[in-house]
Amino acid sequence: MDLPWVSIGVILALGAAFIVVSWFISKKVSSADSYISSHGRLGVAFGTTALLAFWVTGNTIMAAPEAAYGMGVIGAIAYSFLGGVAVVAFAPLGKRIHQVIPHGRTVGDFYGNRYDRKNYVLFLVLVFAYVFGLLMTQGIGGGLLLEQIFAIPYELAVILTFIIVIAYASMGGFSSVTGIAFFQVILILAVIVVVPPLVYLQTGTAAVYQGMAELAPAQLDLLLPAGIFFMFAGAMFAVGEVFMDNTFWQRAYAVKKEKLVSIFTLAGVGWFVVPLATATLAFVALGTGQAPEQVNQVAPYIATVYGGQFASWVFLVGVWSALASTIAAVLNSLASLFINDVYMPRRPGRTDKHYMRAAQVTTVVIGVIGLVMSLPQLLTMLQMLIFLGVINAAFVFPIVFGLFWKKIGSNAAFAATVLAVIGGYATYFTVGGLQGVVVSGWISFLVCWGWSLARPHQFQWSRLYRVGLDEFALDRSAK
Repeated sequence: MDLPWVSIGVILALGAAFIVVSWFISKKVSSADSYISSHGRLGVAFGTTALLAFWVTGNTIMAAPEAAYGMGVIGAIAYSFLGGVAVVAFAPLGKRIHQVIPHGRTVGDFYGNRYDRKNYVLFLVLVFAYVFGLLMTQGIGGGLLLEQIFAIPYELAVILTFIIVIAYASMGGFSSVTGIAFFQVILILAVIVVVPPLVYLQTGTAAVYQGMAELAPAQLDLLLPAGIFFMFAGAMFAVGEVFMDNTFWQRAYAVKKEKLVSIFTLAGVGWFVVPLATATLAFVALGTGQAPEQVNQVAPYIATVYGGQFASWVFLVGVWSALASTIAAVLNSLASLFINDVYMPRRPGRTDKHYMRAAQVTTVVIGVIGLVMSLPQLLTMLQMLIFLGVINAAFVFPIVFGLFWKKIGSNAAFAATVLAVIGGYATYFTVGGLQGVVVSGWISFLVCWGWSLARPHQFQWSRLYRVGLDEFALDRSAK
């Protein structure tokens, strides 16, 4: 089979640019702390783009049209609502993080010191499972994108994407990932500025609406029950995803404290626009009767059919940048969590050079595992998000209560998480995916709240405040 070498060349050129920029940035990274995080250094511009570059993922651009294709207008609004609300909701959480654990670096610093060892181990196991699942969605998205538009074989596309991202993400860690994110966001925004308007200039908005009214009238219903349910159930797993994801905790520490609320609010509002714009491509598919082979290919398919070669190039560069930025952020987040919360406590007293080298090796290993897991297309991107949402929802309330309420103890948090995951997945496999997310969230809330009232704990906030200080010896014994 002849390979599309021009298309491969475009990806290689873009990847090479990211790698070169990362190499220059990495020259200024001289400590493990700057590789893992960046305390209070990012202002509004870089702080907002660092958030958008991670949160505008392959799911945002590819799965939003999938939701709109299945649930119509309310599906597009619901997908946009759930992600935007989650980021805005993290703003007060981030402010509280700076108050109670100002010297931390990862979400593990909080969870391992707020609760006992069994909670900490459970959290690490489930957060690693969640992050590898998230890596899979991005790998699948990248493979489908390059295969659909530019005929690059799926397996080659996945391998190409991961190799490039592993190369630049491992060089300078957090500094490289956030530095390149500024340029990636510009490329991502080109998709929503160029592609949907170009497509609608070819089809006409009135023609698309009339076509939907004739071919898919249910998709115009703003009160479609499935869409309304998706909006609120989706918000549950999106909030859980943001709250437990170390990537957001890293950025909460990295931005200037006084700018945190503004940065997260601006990023949440900005994120809302991206999936809403790309989801409108699904309306063209519904209104014209165009149907791709796989529903999660609807956006690139419509971009190619009605936008022509130029739209397909823009879509390639912008969406591949979104995939790359998210994979890079996830790799750095997971590597940082492993080094800070697993490796350092077991290898104390080593040099910064040693820890940085360990972090680079960990990034490469995690990237290779993510690559291998992405090769089989097990689920669509939206299906994978909902599957992982059961885990996300289970941790919302142990984190929220743990940050704001001293009465919640380790046993309450552990019981809430275990029961929520068990109940959530039992419902997921017997009733439905979104129902499983809702059940998980409600169980988590009720157990945290009820147990804490029945057997209140008296946590000392000073314990969290001391985390990260030189004189503080990490102790995750039972409390």
